[in-house]
Amino acid sequence: MNSDRDELLQTFTPEAHELLDEIERALLQLETGRDAHEVLQRVFRATHTLKGSAGSVGLGGLSDLGHAAEDVIEALCRGEVSLSTPVVSLLLETVDAARRLVAEVERGRAERSTSYREVVARLEEARRGGLKAKEDAGATSARRATEDDAEGATGIKSIRVAVEKLDCMADLIGELTLGRNRIARTLRAVRGDAGAALRDEMEEQDRLCKELEEAVRAARMVPVGPWFRHYERTVRDLAHAHGRQARLLVVHGDVEVDTAVVERFRDALTHILRNAICHGIEPPEARRAAGKDPCGTITLRAAHERGGIALRISDDGAGMSRERIAARVCALGRHPEPETLPDHELFNLVFEPGFSTAAESSLLAGRGMGMDVVRRSVESIQGTIRIESREGQGTSLSIQLPLTLATIEGLSVGIGGERYVIPLRAVLACCDLPRGALAHGGARGLMIRRGRALPCVRLRALFGLGGSPPPDERVVIVAHDGSEAGLVVDLLDGEGRTVVKPLGQLFRRVRGVTGSTILGDGSVAMILDVDALLGGVLGDLGPVDVPDERRAAPSAAGGSPG
Repeated sequence: MNSDRDELLQTFTPEAHELLDEIERALLQLETGRDAHEVLQRVFRATHTLKGSAGSVGLGGLSDLGHAAEDVIEALCRGEVSLSTPVVSLLLETVDAARRLVAEVERGRAERSTSYREVVARLEEARRGGLKAKEDAGATSARRATEDDAEGATGIKSIRVAVEKLDCMADLIGELTLGRNRIARTLRAVRGDAGAALRDEMEEQDRLCKELEEAVRAARMVPVGPWFRHYERTVRDLAHAHGRQARLLVVHGDVEVDTAVVERFRDALTHILRNAICHGIEPPEARRAAGKDPCGTITLRAAHERGGIALRISDDGAGMSRERIAARVCALGRHPEPETLPDHELFNLVFEPGFSTAAESSLLAGRGMGMDVVRRSVESIQGTIRIESREGQGTSLSIQLPLTLATIEGLSVGIGGERYVIPLRAVLACCDLPRGALAHGGARGLMIRRGRALPCVRLRALFGLGGSPPPDERVVIVAHDGSEAGLVVDLLDGEGRTVVKPLGQLFRRVRGVTGSTILGDGSVAMILDVDALLGGVLGDLGPVDVPDERRAAPSAAGGSPG
């Protein structure tokens, strides 16, 4: 009988998580005041289903909790209890208590906790119309929202295969890819009919290996929608605790991303949302005075772009003040004349450690550590981040993340006797370096491309490799900070799938290096982080208009320049 019950519980727990997510979303919608009766009916139906399912598998505590919540919802529908923020907060606490009970069941502890009884008692009190707000409920909710996000993020945990097993499969696929590359390199030297037959067979093995790799990658992919919508509660609780009103809007939630990317970006997203509420969304009175909806909106958009996932997190709040940021930059001695910087360079300074414009620190903000955490978190997963803001209209953060952390499409380049890999999603084109564009042995210079001066960096000089560059150098044109730049290398080895290996302690703080890989010949190559590499190196070599169109880009070598 125990085995039968275990099978029932395995079916029940995923359904319970889905029902609790549905109830929570409906309760958050309930606070908007739109279609209240219809929303209450949705909450009642989901609660009734959860109560019945819990009773059928012998979970008395969860069934009691659902029954008490049903009574309150019925009273709300009949108008016997007024719909208010304390009542909605209590029902959200009921969802939290139910999740804790379900989590106990998943861990095999069978509802040992009795903390849900306090919630049941408060539900009964609310049913009688005598509910009193708990002291410091807002601060408690805010602390739970910022510190316990991982515990409540059940949307991406519905994968039936353990993520650790998928990680192991991805690692094995990576090793298989490296072995395949070594065999392919050896086969190129085999002549005659035997060599041709082996190469044909190898092509078939390549196809099968790539299909297997894609299948494993697809199993690791999850839609961002459930992950994003989990933060609806976070935004609601943080806003209430900080005297604001805010809602979260999710756009294109069906875009999929690797579970590893989701997990490693979770803390950064929490910091971003907290900053949007604390520094962006104004109090309701200030928004009314500015002609805005008293309830602010934070929008999360996702899209596939340049071989990765592009996230745009926007708020319709007060925006960023150039004057306040510039004054803080001066006070910290970060730049001698910050008021002369363009917006994107000035705003990027908020990512510096210890930077904050808050007048005082609190539980939610002002300690100068949030945005630094965001940048380091994004860079640790080979991502980039950029800020756009208009005072009085809001702020947007554009974040580019890889779809997966296990493999990348990369362009292999040679510099002297060393090999490096540039992520292909950052590469725009490849071309010859015009003679005289960079001084002999110089690290920086300009070349003309499409009538514009393109800043270039010679990696040989930047990395201090020594030796003389070859007569004919190549330029890899990459996207950087909303513009373009060139990386000057000795030769182009070609593109292909690259297995990302973690860096050792010695290299983890080396700027511009994000990982390593093993090439087909067994040699080790460093994977470059283009934005980190070029940031601060180009200095005053920004793009300059050149009116003479006859001085356009040279003909491409190994690829089109455009």
